[in-house]
Amino acid sequence: MFKAHKGDIVYVKRKGYRHFGIYAGNDHVIHYHKERHPLLCDGIVTETSVSEFMSDSDTLYVLNGMDSKAKYSAFDWIIKRLWDGEITTFPPGETVERARSKIGEHGYNLLLNNCEHFSFWCKTGIAKSSQIDEILAYLQPFIPHPPAETAKTESPAAVKA
Repeated sequence: MFKAHKGDIVYVKRKGYRHFGIYAGNDHVIHYHKERHPLLCDGIVTETSVSEFMSDSDTLYVLNGMDSKAKYSAFDWIIKRLWDGEITTFPPGETVERARSKIGEHGYNLLLNNCEHFSFWCKTGIAKSSQIDEILAYLQPFIPHPPAETAKTESPAAVKA
């Protein structure tokens, strides 16, 4: 486990998924908070204590944390992998300001606007969820392809009214 610093993306592992937020400093995290089942109900962006964010998880992970033996942080690796390193990240204070600007916002959507989308947006300006990308990649072989368009033999001008 790495020590979280202000503006870091943090997460906890829950049954079947990871829950993300932005570490705001002073033992607080800004994240989508849900009072009921996390996959089914709407959430609200709120600032809570780290212990409330962690809920029944026992480890807080820092996505952009590094130990002394690592060349790159996991976050740097993700940036290089997903965007060829073309994305710049906001500094810690601005990352937290971006997160705080969304406090009170509803609109959680598992596929389009989840806690990971929120956290990546705060840090990079791009809403991205690797968890959703993994699910979609897994489902891709089962999704039927749309039929190929058939070539039209007549031009629009040749069609009679």
